Amino acid sequence: MRWGDVYVRSCAVVLGDREPVEAAVAAGRYDPAVREAHGYESIAVAGPICAADMAVDAARVAIARSAVDPADIALFVHAYVDEQGPEGISEPASYVQGMAHDGRARAFGLRQGCNGALAALEVGAMYVSAGGAAVLTSADKYARECDRYREDQGGVPGDGATAMVLGRGDGVARLLATEIVGDGRFSGLTALDPGRFADRQEYRQAQRKRVMSMMRTMTEARRDCVRAALADAGVEAGDIRHWLLPYSGRFLVDRDFCAEFGIEDERTTWGLGRTVGHFISGGDSFVGLTHLLETGAVEAGDRVVMLGDSTGFSFGCAVLEILTKPSWQVGD
Repeated sequence: MRWGDVYVRSCAVVLGDREPVEAAVAAGRYDPAVREAHGYESIAVAGPICAADMAVDAARVAIARSAVDPADIALFVHAYVDEQGPEGISEPASYVQGMAHDGRARAFGLRQGCNGALAALEVGAMYVSAGGAAVLTSADKYARECDRYREDQGGVPGDGATAMVLGRGDGVARLLATEIVGDGRFSGLTALDPGRFADRQEYRQAQRKRVMSMMRTMTEARRDCVRAALADAGVEAGDIRHWLLPYSGRFLVDRDFCAEFGIEDERTTWGLGRTVGHFISGGDSFVGLTHLLETGAVEAGDRVVMLGDSTGFSFGCAVLEILTKPSWQVGD
């Protein structure tokens, strides 16, 4: 989807304190072989603050940085996955809007897993195109019964929140294009009924066949998503200066995908990602963009790609062009 008058006015991030992963390994919480394969150095772990309040803090900073008149803010979109808090709050999007914004605005909650923040970006761009400004937030805080280091063999969840203000007319970056690709055909993968099969071996073979088919579909969908966004933006992969990938562990990186688009580690923000972990509401690329802008690591004219990937069933891509270095650089 091509955009003509949608700009990133500002963005902000709130992160938990860095917890060294070696401490988790020493405590028997994190398998050293998995740690070695994925390459994390530390994970952002928040204290007693709830996820929604981190989003409120990030939104307040982003709104202040944007210089947007609060009366012009027409929309809040909050992407999330797990419990947001505070206790008794059933509509976290409305809570974030009410606490961060002195006025009225539409407030929508969006749950699309690790593609949530990218999906919120596309929804926000639609509203901005119709007039007004939009605030996009995402928030994560690990609060499940199992240990964050043992939940799965993929990315270790980090705690934090992101915020972005979109508007018309001007900004630090122009949104060139977005693309969302959804494919839910394999959402029932784990629901195969063993009773349908003659024996356990036949059941396992059927499961393996479905997994392999799903993996091929995931690869195709991710590539189609990026190709479509680049085409709509009128750029090629070689024109992209920064690729903001999900902060999944190194073991999960699709090397063929990176080779196709010429994505090298130095053109990503993995150096930051390995210190904060993976944000399951899809905020990884927003953390990366904020880092690039705050540290002055981008120049006017740089093209940036943001990517999201939700459990293989939803993929997002956004292409931006940096227009200027912001006044709110904060150093390294």
